Amino acid sequence: MPARRPSLASYFQEQDERDELTEASNAVVDLVQAGNLDAAEQGARDLLARFPDVHDGYDRLGMVCEARGDHRQAADCYRKAIDVIRSHPDAYDPAFEAVYQQLIDRLEPKADTAAD
Repeated sequence: MPARRPSLASYFQEQDERDELTEASNAVVDLVQAGNLDAAEQGARDLLARFPDVHDGYDRLGMVCEARGDHRQAADCYRKAIDVIRSHPDAYDPAFEAVYQQLIDRLEPKADTAAD
């Protein structure tokens, strides 16, 4: 029985961290939707510091940049989200990175080939 306690405690700690991540991440979305972009940016940067092994911080920072009209910076944030996803393949569905690639493609349309 004692051998199970550390893993049970670990399980509860992981659940608490997931709940904390979800709440903090959703709060950033709410701030973006409310137009409070400075606070949203701070919240996104806090996510990056507290949860560096998940994509949420870069995703939320990308949302802030998009809301400010900074498409290049938003696309860079989404690329970093893809990097996190690729760095933790056992934590993410392989198709998940396609969501971010679509965002990047929307923000940075391919240049016209006629210009070449």
